Amino acid sequence: MYLKKLEKNQWDSIKDIYMEAFPKSERKPFFTLKLAVKKGKAQIWVALENKIVEGFIEIIVYKDIVMVEYLAVSNKVRSKGTGSKILQEICKYYSNKRIILLIEKIDKTATNNQQRISRKQFYLKNGFNPSGLFVQSVSGCMEILCYGGSVLPNEFIKTQSYALGKVLFYLSKTKVVKE
Repeated sequence: MYLKKLEKNQWDSIKDIYMEAFPKSERKPFFTLKLAVKKGKAQIWVALENKIVEGFIEIIVYKDIVMVEYLAVSNKVRSKGTGSKILQEICKYYSNKRIILLIEKIDKTATNNQQRISRKQFYLKNGFNPSGLFVQSVSGCMEILCYGGSVLPNEFIKTQSYALGKVLFYLSKTKVVKE
C-alpha cells in the first residue's frame, strides 16, 4: 500500500468509501469535500494497492496544525492495517506539524459506545493522545486527540473556523471545553 494525493479520476472511489464508512449524520454533503479540495483548503490523500483505492484521508492544513477531517477505509480491506498505515504516512509527512482530530466522546449511555471506545483505542494505538479538550457544537460533543504536541482551545477554534469558513463556523456554535 502507498499513499499519494488524490487524482481527479479517483473521486468516484472516494465517494463510494465515504458513503459506506460514515453514517449520514456524520457526512457533509459530498460536493463540499470536492469544493474544499478545489479551493485548496483541504487535501485528500488516497491509499492505493495495485492501483485500487483502499482508503483515504481528508486533511486541512492551517499554520502548524493538520486537522484530520475524515479517515476511511473500504469495507473490503477494513481491519487489515490500512487505516494505521494511512495515519503513519500522514504523521511522517507532516512531522513538523501538530496533527489533531475529533472523535465522539465516550458515553456509556450512547448506543454506539463500544464503537466509540474502539475508535479511540485505534487512535491511541497510532500515537495520538487525549488533549483533555472537548468540542461542543450543534452536532454533539467530540473529544480532541493530538499527535506531535498539544493544542490550545483558541488554536482549535481558529483552525475549525478556517476549515468551516466564518458563516458555517458561526452556525455550528462550536466551543471548546476542558474535561
